[in-house]
Parts: sequence; C-alpha cells; structure tokens
Amino acid sequence: MNTAGMKLIAVLVIAAFFVVSCGLPPAGTALTPEERASAQKSCIAQYTAGGAILGSIAGALIGGRGGWGTGAAIGAAAGGAIAFMIAWGKCMEYFSDLKSFPVAGAAETAQRVGYTAAQGNVTKIESFEVTPTETAPGKSIKTSGSYYVLAPSGAKEVKVTETRIYYYLKDNQWTELGSVPSEITAEPGTRRLDGRFDLPGASEMDEGRYRIATRIEANGVQDTATKEIIVKKGLAGIPQITVVASR
Repeated sequence: MNTAGMKLIAVLVIAAFFVVSCGLPPAGTALTPEERASAQKSCIAQYTAGGAILGSIAGALIGGRGGWGTGAAIGAAAGGAIAFMIAWGKCMEYFSDLKSFPVAGAAETAQRVGYTAAQGNVTKIESFEVTPTETAPGKSIKTSGSYYVLAPSGAKEVKVTETRIYYYLKDNQWTELGSVPSEITAEPGTRRLDGRFDLPGASEMDEGRYRIATRIEANGVQDTATKEIIVKKGLAGIPQITVVASR
C-alpha cells in the first residue's frame, strides 16, 4: 500500500475517535484500582477496534494488487497499529495521575519574580522535568515541575487549566496522541505539579521518540513546556504501578 493510502487510513482512524468511548467513567471520577484497570482495557478496546475496522475498510477501498482481501488485511493491521498508540493518548486519564498543590502565595511569588501590576495577567511554567528520559515499554514515567499565576486585580481565586499532551514522532512528523486537561480553582501564586503515567507494554508500544508537554492556562494567558523521551526495549525504568485517580 502506498504512502497516500496509509495517510488516508490514519485520517480515518483518527476520525473514529470521535464516535467511540461509550460507557466509560466520566472524567474526574475517583476509581478503585480494579475499576481503573477495567476502564483502561475498555477504553483501549473501543478505540483500537474502531481504528482497525475503519482501517480495513479504507484498505479495501484503496485496494492493492492483492485485491479486497489483501487491501483489507493491510488496512486493518495499519489501522490497528495507528489506533493503539492514539487510543493510549486518548485514554491517558485512566493511565496517569496528576496532582498540583500551592507552595507560595501571590505576595511572596510576586516579590521573588519581580512582578508588578503593569505586567498584567501572568502565567509562567518555571520548571518541568521528566524521569527517566530513556525507558522501555511497560514502565512508568514521572513528571514534576512548578508554575505561577499572578494578576494585578488582587483576585482571591483564579480558574486554572492544567493540561498534559502526548506526541509521537512518526514518519518525521509529530503526531498528537491525546491530551488530558484538568480544571482547578486556585489562589494566585506558585504551585507544584507532580504526575506519573504508565506506558503500554512491549507488544503494544512502538519504540521511538515521544514528547510530553505541560500547558498551564489562566486568565486568558497560557504557557507550555515540553520534554522528549526515548522508548526502547530492554532499557531500565520505573516499574509500572496502579494509581487511583483523585481530583
């Protein structure tokens, strides 16, 4: 199958993600480890099944020298492979945990960073780290960092959206696998942001380069920080664990 055909399969697979994810717990639902594991399996199964089906249809329509059967088989395999990694990104809220907490108030933060009211609304990520930066499928990744939100109005509370975004380098192009936004109401100042997420197993995850981004948005201002990791079979890493969502 040619490159154009493979791109069409990828487009159709991504389109499938807008019509699946039925019967899953709503975002932000507190889950037991058993419920979390069940949600992971259900979410991944729905997305990969839809991707494989659309991939087989696209492969058959595109055709090939082998006819309908060969085209459909190639399309199903390609669709399934593409679908799993994007499904993992779309289902990331069931594979990850993220917590933020205050470490300094607005006055202390403003003095430390030299903030003045003339600067208006400010949202700034001060640090963002990923550990380890080289790991193997089936392991876990830790993220850590800090950010601050300041405003000239002296507001007691502000709505903040903390978003994790995942990318995969495929055919020299970065493809967004998915994102997990989390909305909180917090006091202006500095906050610590710690998280952890699990990687799929070796039979499911492609080796290669991935990016993890953190985006913070408040008062109409946003800031984004990105780190890259290498996933390769046989590398040591943080063992995978089960975490319970709590928001």
